[in-house]
Amino acid sequence: MIFDNIIIFDIIVLFAIYSFMGWIIEVVYRSITQRQLINAGFLYGPFVPLYGFCTGLIILLESLIRTWPLPIKFIAYGIILTTIEYFTGFIFEKAFQLKLWDYSENKFNIHGRVCLLFSMLWAVMAIIFIIFIHPAVFNYVQSLDRSFLRIASIVLFVYGVTDFVFSIVSITEFRRKIAYLYSEYFNLSNAEIENIFNSFKRLSTAFPNLSRYIDNNINAEIKNKISSFLKSIPGKIIPGKDGRRPFEKEFHEIIKDIYEHDEVLKLKLHYHHNSSIYEHAMDVSYFSYKVCKFLKLDYQSAARGGLLHDFFLYDWRHHDVPDLPEEKYHGIEHPKIALANASKYFVLNDIEKDIIIKHMWPLTLVPPKYKESFIVSFADKYFASKEFVNKFKQSKIQNRANRQPDTHKTRKKRMGRPISRHRK
Repeated sequence: MIFDNIIIFDIIVLFAIYSFMGWIIEVVYRSITQRQLINAGFLYGPFVPLYGFCTGLIILLESLIRTWPLPIKFIAYGIILTTIEYFTGFIFEKAFQLKLWDYSENKFNIHGRVCLLFSMLWAVMAIIFIIFIHPAVFNYVQSLDRSFLRIASIVLFVYGVTDFVFSIVSITEFRRKIAYLYSEYFNLSNAEIENIFNSFKRLSTAFPNLSRYIDNNINAEIKNKISSFLKSIPGKIIPGKDGRRPFEKEFHEIIKDIYEHDEVLKLKLHYHHNSSIYEHAMDVSYFSYKVCKFLKLDYQSAARGGLLHDFFLYDWRHHDVPDLPEEKYHGIEHPKIALANASKYFVLNDIEKDIIIKHMWPLTLVPPKYKESFIVSFADKYFASKEFVNKFKQSKIQNRANRQPDTHKTRKKRMGRPISRHRK
């Protein structure tokens, strides 16, 4: 049988081959989903050891349950692979305080570490692996010259251990820099922040959830820093005949050429979350202006970049050419459209450009370069969430109001006669 007579050299080579195959799977999947070439995994080299461990356990399990019906095998593979994935995620979270993947948005997940959808996918891959892939690979390895196999296994083992050690050091340094970034964020210069982000560019692209993790923590730091007056800022934006207009004359002077521009005024015609794009952008702009002024940052660039961050003239829920082809994803594409429109009508500095093109981070891959960009990105999320909540509340109130007449009619019908205010 193909599961018998496996020696240590075979195990090392098979582990390397399957780790390499796993790396290919991850590269293809992540490159497609992130729309750029990604070196997946936390190792420097083209290997994802988790796949090597999983295939080894599947091979061992198959030798024990080879006579079982295929549906039972499917369930067994799914359970063991899900268990491995769960505890791998758990160990990384406890050892490095990092969450390398997160299934929290998927249905039927456990602590975001595993979910039903991917557990089923792993089980399907295990069936394909054990029936088609492993027999062919095993026969090939067995056909290799024994002396060559020994040398190859030794080289692969030494390389694997070396890569693993350096990768652990790298991810430990990554964790240290992240902790430093959080604790000293408002004391660091923009250049220092950019250098920290550049130092772990590969890890953040290999594990997109890290970008969300970093973004959430920086947003929390921003929120803590400005919590004393966070609630008062939106209240200073009051309705007017031309939309929402804050009080400060200085703010008007900074953005006057933008908010009076004919093309920008067209944003009033396009619905956004719970208002027009114009009103949303004005809220974000004024909020960013106040926060950056409070933090002694470039509040002028924040105000102007914030007002132009959503400078697109189409309905983002139903778009098509010439604005944005239907198959394109608005969340990723619209910062580029906004930047192109803003550059066409206004002179932008580097901070304003960075604000516009990166306000959707971490959905877009490259993190903001400036603190002002983080402030605007935070403001955009803050107001978007408030607008969605308000929309949901209004929808519930409207639904309740629509149901009331029906309830009244039903009650009258049940009584068998109309109800009059005045009885004889």
